Amino acid sequence: MSADEYKLIDEQVGLWGAVALLVGTALGMSIFIVPTQMAAAAGPSITVAILVSIVPMVLGVLLLLQLGGAIPVAGGIYVYGSRLVGPFWGMLGVSVPVLAVWSYLLFAAVGFSDYLNGLLDTLGMGSVPTVAAVWGLLGLFLVLNYVGVQIVTKVQIAFVIALILGMVAFVVSGIPHVDTANYTPVFPSGEGQPFADSFAPFLLAVVTLYIPFQGFGMIIEIGEELENPVENIPRVLAIGMAIVTVLSIAIVFTLIGAIPLENMTVSGELGGEPVEGGLAAVATGVLPTPILLVVGVSALIAAATTVNTLFTSYSRTVMRAARDEVVPDVFASVHDDYNTPHRAILLFGIPPLLAAPFVGQLDAITPPDVLDWLVVVVVTGIFIAFAIGGVALWNLPKVFPQRYEYSIYKLPMPVLRIVAVGNVVVSVAFTVLVVSSAPSAFAVVLAWMALSAALYFYRIRAYDKKGVDLKERMALLHKHEQVGGSDD
Repeated sequence: MSADEYKLIDEQVGLWGAVALLVGTALGMSIFIVPTQMAAAAGPSITVAILVSIVPMVLGVLLLLQLGGAIPVAGGIYVYGSRLVGPFWGMLGVSVPVLAVWSYLLFAAVGFSDYLNGLLDTLGMGSVPTVAAVWGLLGLFLVLNYVGVQIVTKVQIAFVIALILGMVAFVVSGIPHVDTANYTPVFPSGEGQPFADSFAPFLLAVVTLYIPFQGFGMIIEIGEELENPVENIPRVLAIGMAIVTVLSIAIVFTLIGAIPLENMTVSGELGGEPVEGGLAAVATGVLPTPILLVVGVSALIAAATTVNTLFTSYSRTVMRAARDEVVPDVFASVHDDYNTPHRAILLFGIPPLLAAPFVGQLDAITPPDVLDWLVVVVVTGIFIAFAIGGVALWNLPKVFPQRYEYSIYKLPMPVLRIVAVGNVVVSVAFTVLVVSSAPSAFAVVLAWMALSAALYFYRIRAYDKKGVDLKERMALLHKHEQVGGSDD
């Protein structure tokens, strides 16, 4: 089948639906867990770390702004990699995110299970087996995404409102307890402890607090379904960045100012029962129990928003690559009734469901902790994608000069160069810092990349025997993507 003959998705996501998808991805459950973990390791310096992390966030947003505004298509990172860097890099731009999303879905679902059982214990309602909770969460959003993006966005808007209310409740109720003395010393060090020993946790906090901001990348994966994408991609990024930045900074400063540092180092109690980590746990004894319950429920909702948007966005990446047949074209199919890339959605949903019963057993072979191990797989995949995106941005004016020249939101050439190089440097440097905590996870990512390379070269040769040049197909935009005429 010709690449331009596949059925397109004709349902569209509006501005606020897209904002909800973006905010839910960028915040998610991590905002309820990561700040407490980093506070335990880095102390008050995380107030500086969250501000520093905004710098690479801005670089990433500018990259997405220019690429998404110039080439607003489904499966953004695959398209940008294959068209602007090279066909092989496009293959990595679709295969590496698949592994990362599988890991992220498991991470979010297991975190959801931990938080859910903490709340149920608090309410005296027993507990739910981890596998059942994971299957319930992933299965629900697998079905919702299968039957339509309009349903997904309506659910997401409601969830993000609840997520924001929980964060605001924590901040507003915590402000009266803020003690400015808690913000100093910024880099605490013990007697005889070198400054470097306190600075290293700060660097880790910068990386870890920055990671959720990479959720902004989902906006370029659904370009085909976004209403008026050329104008709305920048609007969604601007609104989403403002919401995420303000809330993230408010959470971190309230956490450090209002919650005793010793609370960060142990599991807290919610309503008299033990709960694993997170904002609700560490705030026990400081904030009223009703507020803690609201925050705990918001964390559960946050996990759901993460799962929801992962299915929605990255299934489009696989769908778009399948249209080029760089991956099996069975995944390019769009459901006749539901108008969704149903097979690509199943590709993301089924493996985590099958892996769920075995996650607990991985603790014995994936030190330090299976969730930390999964996070390394996730962030390594994301950083690789952003590094490819940086090179793609550098090449944009040369490969598609008209797209760059007539883009509504055009970065001046010197700024474009800085943003492109900055994203590559940040991605490489942060990858080095992250993978040191779980080298085996990085080894799995490298093995997956090697497998992807083998698949890529096999398909190139197989199609060459049929007289089809896949590399040429992966170098050109499809007809429906050539908005405004030629893209030479």
